[in-house]
Amino acid sequence: MDVVSAIIYNVGIFFIMMIPGIILKKCNMISDGFGKGLSNLVLYIAQPALVFLAYVKDFDKNILINSIYVFIFSIICHFLFSVCAMLVFKKTPDSKARMLKFATIFSNAAFLGIPLINAVLEKQYPGATLYASIYNITFNLFLWSLGVRICTENRDENENGVCDYKEEADRIASEVGASTKAGGSILKALKHPVTIAAALGLVFFILPINGYIPKIVIESLTMLKNLVAPLSMVVIGIRLADMDFRGAHRDKYMYIFLALRHIALPLVVILLIKLIELIGIPTSTVAAMVVVIMASAPAASSATMFAEKYRCDSAYVSRIVTISTILSIATMPLMIFIFGLI
Repeated sequence: MDVVSAIIYNVGIFFIMMIPGIILKKCNMISDGFGKGLSNLVLYIAQPALVFLAYVKDFDKNILINSIYVFIFSIICHFLFSVCAMLVFKKTPDSKARMLKFATIFSNAAFLGIPLINAVLEKQYPGATLYASIYNITFNLFLWSLGVRICTENRDENENGVCDYKEEADRIASEVGASTKAGGSILKALKHPVTIAAALGLVFFILPINGYIPKIVIESLTMLKNLVAPLSMVVIGIRLADMDFRGAHRDKYMYIFLALRHIALPLVVILLIKLIELIGIPTSTVAAMVVVIMASAPAASSATMFAEKYRCDSAYVSRIVTISTILSIATMPLMIFIFGLI
């Protein structure tokens, strides 16, 4: 089975795994906080286990070089997405603009990208999940700096004369013990469990100490790792069940967002990768493929959580995230197919 077929097949499996979440929510069999609890279990326990195990392998210089490539290119991707989102939605009504910018910049790297890459590429290309975790580190760095700024800048919800972004930056700085506002945002991202798991895993990858990890620890982490895909999909299913699509077809801004998030920006990423190859800079096919998959993933589910946290339009962003997730069934395999053709 080639990569495109494998992605189509696994995306189908993932969407089937969303059905239990939809059923549980529609039948009122779960409380309102259940989805958040599952999200925390995935983000703070299961996903760090998956990421750490991705590094538990014999040292390979090529994997280390490819990781640097992915890190650099992930920064380029997020910078590119940020510039495009700010320009395209510059004149959009503020109530929609914030969340359209957020959803355009941030893909669902954690809940869909990493599990999909682990399921599709890891066996055939050892190191693929490791590369995905590198991309996710950049995602978190941008999320807790630019993402917070998008949601809060030029707003003063409590009417105390201080911009919400400054207040949030001060809070984050205090929370992580940072001396500067910008540093606070960055340190919050660096203290994320997935980032810590990647850093710890890197130590085990570089140093010859993998053999000293007790078998019982590896097996326990493997069991936790196996929770990532099913629980992530259940969480997405719970959120899908809450969506109201009435009037969505009349939203011209949504169509612009979908064209950017699913077609235009992933195509630009593919062209940039090919351009780098043409000018003679060596690239790894699997590392490039990981970048394309992560860049073409649907809008981040964290957009809804940020909207609720910072009092943005959570109902609107939930709708566009849901439609983006459904559309990704077709567009993610399409982008990989185009990547293969070019």
